[in-house]
Amino acid sequence: MKPFLSVVISALNEEKTVTSVITRVLEVFDKHKINGEIVFLNNHSTDKTGELADKIARKDKRVNVIQRYDRPNKDLGSSLKEGFANAKGEFVIILDCDLSHDPEEIPNLLKHKDEADIIIGSRFVKGGKADMAFKRTIISRTYNTVAKLLIGLNVNDITTGFKLYRKKMLDELQLESNGFGLHVEIPIKAHLKGYTAMEVPIYYKRSDKKSTLNYKKQFKSYSKPILEGLKMRFFGN
Repeated sequence: MKPFLSVVISALNEEKTVTSVITRVLEVFDKHKINGEIVFLNNHSTDKTGELADKIARKDKRVNVIQRYDRPNKDLGSSLKEGFANAKGEFVIILDCDLSHDPEEIPNLLKHKDEADIIIGSRFVKGGKADMAFKRTIISRTYNTVAKLLIGLNVNDITTGFKLYRKKMLDELQLESNGFGLHVEIPIKAHLKGYTAMEVPIYYKRSDKKSTLNYKKQFKSYSKPILEGLKMRFFGN
């Protein structure tokens, strides 16, 4: 039976949380009677992430593990795009593997599925909350404000990775970003093609894992979708 929801998880060296995340998503499926699957991408990990994911997959057919060890691009965006290509659900949710996104929030996004093409789990709307360093908060807020003004997308948290998408919409978009920029490329291109988005509040928890976020690399990855979006907005495809 074709799944209704695909939860796409890309992980790099997440052996401490991988078992918990996959197990909790499966528990959410059972608790809320969601016909779902997990598309888990072990993105060139050097620890036991892939091994632990495989162990669960052998016991539960709802878990599809893709071992990415030989891909030409190791960035997050390329991993997620491979996940989209393998997702069979009518809807797709991206979930972080470091427990910064709570799997229990999945039903909260899913219940709004008929209200817009993209349901955004937002840190920056009323009721939303984020445990983030001050520097990261300022950068995120600034980028979101700039994106809203330049692209005309009335969204407060375009940079969040926790979003619900219609799979049909994802298949129609020509996605190019291989890095973090994929998270903003999708809603920008979707908006400019006439798709709709709405935000629901979530609680973003700071991961216990030491951050390896490179702000310079992230800024570069986020800038390209904005520039492409401006070209689309004013000059068409």
